[in-house]
Amino acid sequence: MISPTRGSDSEQSLVRVGGMTFPMPVTFVDQSNTAIQTLVDLCWTSLTNTSGGILFTPPLDTLTQAASTPDDDYVEQDDDLLPTIAPPIQAYYFTPAKRLINDFIIAVDSGIVHLGQLAGGGVAFAIRGAATCYAGAEHLILRYNTSALLLTPHNKLTVFRYIGERLGSPDLYVRDHAGTLIAKPSAIDTVNQMQDRCRSFVERMIQEEALGLLAANKGGLLLIDGSLVTSFDTPATYLRAMLQSARDHVIDVCAISKRSRITIGGLPIDSLFDPYPTFVGYAPLLKALEQERLAYEHLNMRPPGDITQGTEVFAARFGFGPPGVTFRVDVSKCWGSNNDDVINDVYSKCQLYGGYPKALIDAHQYSAFLGSDKLLLLADLVVRTGLTVKEQPSLGVLFQPFGAFGK
Repeated sequence: MISPTRGSDSEQSLVRVGGMTFPMPVTFVDQSNTAIQTLVDLCWTSLTNTSGGILFTPPLDTLTQAASTPDDDYVEQDDDLLPTIAPPIQAYYFTPAKRLINDFIIAVDSGIVHLGQLAGGGVAFAIRGAATCYAGAEHLILRYNTSALLLTPHNKLTVFRYIGERLGSPDLYVRDHAGTLIAKPSAIDTVNQMQDRCRSFVERMIQEEALGLLAANKGGLLLIDGSLVTSFDTPATYLRAMLQSARDHVIDVCAISKRSRITIGGLPIDSLFDPYPTFVGYAPLLKALEQERLAYEHLNMRPPGDITQGTEVFAARFGFGPPGVTFRVDVSKCWGSNNDDVINDVYSKCQLYGGYPKALIDAHQYSAFLGSDKLLLLADLVVRTGLTVKEQPSLGVLFQPFGAFGK
């Protein structure tokens, strides 16, 4: 049983069982943790007097539009130079689960909204995360909100030094040289980098809490949007420790990537099943990928061991027809199970909408910002800081009806 720990509210959803529809209670709980609160506190320290300062916001007509959760924050190396070969890849149909495991499933996602840039340097933004928890007929939504965050030249080094320390790699973004903090080149130079590194950190902290909740309930399945690969935002030591902890507590981890630039045999992963439009199933790829990388290591491709920190990489299609997309799926199995068990559990135990797990869809939706949310955050920021809002000019009207995106 899942028990809310903070103030919550409920609404009725519908669950279909045996051809009949029943109301299913959905509980919302506002949640936080020490690491996320520390990030918030650091973003509000070392601020100079902001009264009289200027915050340049996006055009208000765009600010009121809903902001979606960003796609996978990790951009894989382009393998377009790889010659076309045909490694032996065996595909399998999904089969019913063959083991007795805890049916507790948690999916985690996060979103971000850009509120504006400060004159003289700095950025204002907010992060929202969600963990959707399914246990039988119970449905619990844990919501994490940071409120508005301010990163300025006065506090950003302290903020990102803390993030590195919390992830077990103090020099991840900022190094300490004889007591002076120095940013690593190209680590936190741009607004997008700073915002997305903070978003990724909040998402990792929510994943940690999800693992703790699963462990307290004797295991289950953690769903992640993305892949189990190290990146600029996630040190290898941290990811390996997280997955090891999951295995020790009978928790399977499954990361589903909506896009992947990895190729095998000269084909992108999402094109592997194109000749078989009605096929619904999966194909293990890790062994073939490792063999292929070793054969073409003279092309300076990433080493085979860097493909994933999980125990297998699959190409998987959970449904056919127009929404039948083939995903890259990384899994990390717990002790006593095998990789095929994990992906079969995702197919048989998770509701699927349009060939994608509903738990991740819900996590995506509950971590998104609505237009009204952004206006309230901006208003709160102005009241707390005394900043003057100035709308950034837009020349989009000059390029109608096609707009000027990408120009």
